[in-house]
Amino acid sequence: MNPIKCEIYDYIEIICLYRYRVKLTLTDGTHIQGKFDRTLYVSRNQQKHEAIAGIDQQQAIEVILTDITSIDVLSQNASFSHISLIE
Repeated sequence: MNPIKCEIYDYIEIICLYRYRVKLTLTDGTHIQGKFDRTLYVSRNQQKHEAIAGIDQQQAIEVILTDITSIDVLSQNASFSHISLIE
């Protein structure tokens, strides 16, 4: 897993602050849509990972940041529309 570039954190914070509805594309090709409102650390394989948390169709979800390849903002009038987390 590659580390997250510093400027990506600014976009993650904006997504959480304004609770934009987004579509996340994950490294395994799956998509998750939801509204995210906070970042946190989660444990996986006895290691801590940075994650984003929110709701997806009224169900709580947590997604590890390094599992995300791209973010598409679905909310109207958002200040950005697409972020790629891979180079």
